[in-house]
Amino acid sequence: MSFYRTIIAAVAAAVIVSPVFADDAVKQTAQETAAPASAAQNSVAQQTASAEQAVPAAEKLNVNKATAKELLKVKGLNASKAKAIVAYRKKHGSFQSLDELAKVKGMTKLKADDLKIIQDQLSLS
Repeated sequence: MSFYRTIIAAVAAAVIVSPVFADDAVKQTAQETAAPASAAQNSVAQQTASAEQAVPAAEKLNVNKATAKELLKVKGLNASKAKAIVAYRKKHGSFQSLDELAKVKGMTKLKADDLKIIQDQLSLS
């Protein structure tokens, strides 16, 4: 009986481990074939990222007048953060600076980069 348990354990281990090694081999092969095209893709990605960073002023949302529903359209904000912004604005008055967003409940835990992305989509006027 012990012999069969050993065989079953060996087969089970091979079945469990083989997808892990196969996945690594596929990733490595994909990276090797994509390397020549990656330089062109990187430049396109950089241009796209810079275009996304510069949000026109007309498309920016006024943080002092926006409702929680409108704030949901801002990338990086969920319903609870949008409600917290509106509640903070009601309690403390209009935002004088977008840096005040860091004081809003739920926003204090955000990384500086994430907060910057949100601030780039908002305006004060």
